[in-house]
Amino acid sequence: MHNLGTVIKFETLRALKKPTFWLAIFAIPIIYAVIFFIGHITSQQTNEKLKELSEGKFSFQITDESGVVDNNIVGQFEGKISANKEESIKEVKEGSLDAYYYIPKNLQEDKIELYGKDRGFSETDKYRIVLDAILKNSGNTVVEPNKIAVVNKTYKTDQTIFKNGEKYDRVSEMIVPGAFLVIFYFVVSLLSGRMLTSTTEEKENRVTEMILTSISAKTLIVGKIISLFILGVVQIFTLFTPIILGYFAVINGKLSGVNLPDIRPFIENIKLNPISIAIAVTVLVAGFLMITSFIVALGSAMPTAQEAGNWMSFIILALMAPFFMMNMFLVGSNNLAVHVISYFPLTSPIALLLRNTLGTLAIHEAIIGIGLLVMFTAIAITLAVRIFQYGTISYGKKVSLKTLFSNK
Repeated sequence: MHNLGTVIKFETLRALKKPTFWLAIFAIPIIYAVIFFIGHITSQQTNEKLKELSEGKFSFQITDESGVVDNNIVGQFEGKISANKEESIKEVKEGSLDAYYYIPKNLQEDKIELYGKDRGFSETDKYRIVLDAILKNSGNTVVEPNKIAVVNKTYKTDQTIFKNGEKYDRVSEMIVPGAFLVIFYFVVSLLSGRMLTSTTEEKENRVTEMILTSISAKTLIVGKIISLFILGVVQIFTLFTPIILGYFAVINGKLSGVNLPDIRPFIENIKLNPISIAIAVTVLVAGFLMITSFIVALGSAMPTAQEAGNWMSFIILALMAPFFMMNMFLVGSNNLAVHVISYFPLTSPIALLLRNTLGTLAIHEAIIGIGLLVMFTAIAITLAVRIFQYGTISYGKKVSLKTLFSNK
């Protein structure tokens, strides 16, 4: 292991010198920001369009047998009451009337009938929007405001939770542990490709025998894993440094001329739980090392990065599986499936971080989970070293389990 420092330095600097490494750091955040921005703009445009449609004037008649429609509301929309359903439908067909609404006596069993003149998809939709507005406004005139608030769920709730005799805000304690969950997701997403190619590059270039003449397989594999960990730390600092500097610039008045939301109340409300933070940091480090070791072992077993990539998708899918089982975590920790995926190697990092964020991870469970992560990391490193040793003489084919465990 006397060349370990050399391997770490070489692998780290080789990655830092590549422009693609720095581009990859900001790729995912930028993509998420663009998607959020497009979604926000689209939502605004949709709301404006709906408002425009609801305010658009058109001729219509309405027949109400249910007795819920207020004639004054109909008049506000410049509509008219019809006593002849067939005649109104005829006018719509002929084009002299834009729309006609027939509201049956029993709204629970029968359907409201809407007849309209075609004006294109978006313009035709305003018929339904105006009908909804008439019915809603009519209902508001005959129902008490408190009942309206209950039905529409527009009432406000001020919730106070107590824990151990003191006021407790779970969300404020979830922010920091949740940040480590986000960090783990981003770092693994950004570095998974580099983890995979860290060993396949040497095999594809046919230089592994030359490397192993001066460096042992154990030193090389451990050095690559440590260098990947260092690169992960670099990515974390690169992503969060602008956010931290921006926050201090805001609170110090450096960006007073920029129209930014004041996040100081939000920051001040964050509560730090030392135990929860310590668990999050430990799980993050142990989980990252374990996943890195497994992926490095996978890369060592495959002849090319392309073939290894086909198998890595299963590792990433298993790693992200807890996100697809979110309901089980929200219900509580007294669930066998939650405990299984909390201790299963590939699902445990995110499962433990998620439970730690939700406050459902007991200290003894965290200790067991972290201990298993460390054990699985050691097993993965051992496998990666052994696979890499035999992979050097297995150009063009996979390292079989029979070969791996039968040779001494």
